[in-house]
Amino acid sequence: MLITSSRSPSANTRILCKYLGSFFNSDYITRGKMGLEELFHQARGDPVMVVGQYHGNPGSFVVYDQDGECLLSVRMSLVHPGSFKYSPLKKIEPNIVGEGKLADLIVQHLSVHRTTDDCDQVCLKVNDEKIDFRYFDDLLFSFVVKSYR
Repeated sequence: MLITSSRSPSANTRILCKYLGSFFNSDYITRGKMGLEELFHQARGDPVMVVGQYHGNPGSFVVYDQDGECLLSVRMSLVHPGSFKYSPLKKIEPNIVGEGKLADLIVQHLSVHRTTDDCDQVCLKVNDEKIDFRYFDDLLFSFVVKSYR
């Protein structure tokens, strides 16, 4: 998966994109003036996640397939405990814990594996109202989901 931001992102949006790239073991590129067509070419057939912003803060993410078809669109607000500072994660494949339609969509379109165990390494805890990004026992940040499709 290729992760990028909307054009002219704020510092918080760029930091979140770096975290997401590290979390999903994916490439993050700065978008600049690059259009969607060029992003799909850069992704070489992989899905593309575009993180959007609302009033200077991360406010959405959209996942597209290689043909430009929207696979998943989530409006959200970012919640993070303490300081929000980038630190690279170890290259561990993330798992997902949770039930519901949003969890099913994430498993289907983001290539993460569902587990019934509790989070023991890198995982997403998902329900239809919240997505927690966890690294071992630490909560890195959460998305409070406003809507998705």
